[in-house]
Amino acid sequence: MNPFSLKVLTDSDQFCNRTREIATLASYAKSNSNVVLFSPRRYGKTSLVHQVQKRLKKNGFITIYVDLFGLSSADTIANRLTKGVYTALYNQKNLLQKAISIIKTHRPVIRPDETGVSITTEPISSGLSGAELLDKTLGDLGHFMAAGKKKINIVLDEFQEITEIRDPDIEGIMRSYIQKHRAGYFFVGSRRRVLLDMFNQRRRPFFQSAINYKLDKLPHDELVVFLMERFGAGHKRCAEKQARKIAEAVDNHPYYSQKLSFFCYEIADRSVKVTDVQQGFEALVQAETPVFEAIVQGLAARQIALLRAIAREPHKAITSMNFVKRHHLKSIGGIQAAVKKLARLDLIEKEGKNHPWQLVDPILAQWLNR
Repeated sequence: MNPFSLKVLTDSDQFCNRTREIATLASYAKSNSNVVLFSPRRYGKTSLVHQVQKRLKKNGFITIYVDLFGLSSADTIANRLTKGVYTALYNQKNLLQKAISIIKTHRPVIRPDETGVSITTEPISSGLSGAELLDKTLGDLGHFMAAGKKKINIVLDEFQEITEIRDPDIEGIMRSYIQKHRAGYFFVGSRRRVLLDMFNQRRRPFFQSAINYKLDKLPHDELVVFLMERFGAGHKRCAEKQARKIAEAVDNHPYYSQKLSFFCYEIADRSVKVTDVQQGFEALVQAETPVFEAIVQGLAARQIALLRAIAREPHKAITSMNFVKRHHLKSIGGIQAAVKKLARLDLIEKEGKNHPWQLVDPILAQWLNR
């Protein structure tokens, strides 16, 4: 069986290091601190918070996970919140009954399925607007927290998605209750510019209400050891030299290191050879091509031109006349507008104010250079 997983990692053996991050985030949760956890896409944030919550649960916490991806309305936020609560409490019958009695806005709907049970919710309150339903749900959730003694940690994954709801009051409603809740919140997101603006712009409701915590790429040497051990767990040998080639090929990217290793494991016989890594990398690029094509198709021509230019020369000043001429970019104003859009989409980044722009995704950069 292939020892590399492409899904959210729940088994700690499949999880590369992050011991410092797990310990730090668990410590923040124990002090009921709110944390903004941010990184590029597919850096393993969801897997990480699951590991943290697993540790907290062993310490007696109620751990609630809420996925906010693809929100369409304030009602959806309320539905997802109550679903997260009822799912977390399903195996704690007394607490579940207490939650049902206190949270008056939604009732749980529990149905058997192939994994055991599926839990959804349906609203009880009628005649309320989406914002009013969310307001009442958060109020009831606060009453539930106040009525118990257990510590609570809540993960709001892809939290920046609430900005897609065209209601200027949503952030303010959520902030007004969350700041009073007897719980620690982890606000997790991949669209870093949008998420960080929510917490670091002075006029936004969540301004300075949480600790900013950046999740970096994996440490190279630790990743190499992890890859060797995982190949060994699958009864195939990967020498240090080949493990380093895998890590270097994806620039120590958490998801891509798993995916490239997955393909290498499928290709290799008993031990991983140089040619296996090369073939595995081609399989990786081919698998990601539809994703990259969809990204490019959503961009304007000048944005694509700048993205390709940065992929080819990631450490150059993009507004220098030589750079503009070499890559046939039309104007400084056009470049600045394209930069703003590409940064907001989290396709490009810079490590500091005076650093050059570079692509966030190392495989997208290589794909654009083909």
